[in-house]
Amino acid sequence: MAAPKPKPLSLAIQAEHLRQIMPESRYLIESGKLRWWGCLLPSPLSQSYRVKLTYRLTDKPKIHILSPQLIIPKGKKLPHIWSEDNLCLYFPDQKEWNLGKILAHTVLPWASEWLFFYEIWLATGKWVGGGTTH
Repeated sequence: MAAPKPKPLSLAIQAEHLRQIMPESRYLIESGKLRWWGCLLPSPLSQSYRVKLTYRLTDKPKIHILSPQLIIPKGKKLPHIWSEDNLCLYFPDQKEWNLGKILAHTVLPWASEWLFFYEIWLATGKWVGGGTTH
């Protein structure tokens, strides 16, 4: 017997969790879409990154880095990015994220971790964050 499908959390509940974990951030719920803006600091030695999370109940969450602009060394391709510069944070087929999970406890920490591995990649040229090839 298949596991029951998780009950989706409303956009308002997701927004409240985001606000609780990062009170200095801001969000907007409009036309069935949650948009959240905040800053992530991957490590104490990192710079702060301004990010935007966009989420609809009918689609997977999307994280974009607003600033600073990500550096891509000449001849390299930024690893683990979906289309439109959306960060690749999890493998959808592995069911690591679903509509019943809290964005503030999953996608935001994953984005911070992605930025941590991005900084290592920038310094060394090697992606040590795991994942699969796109």
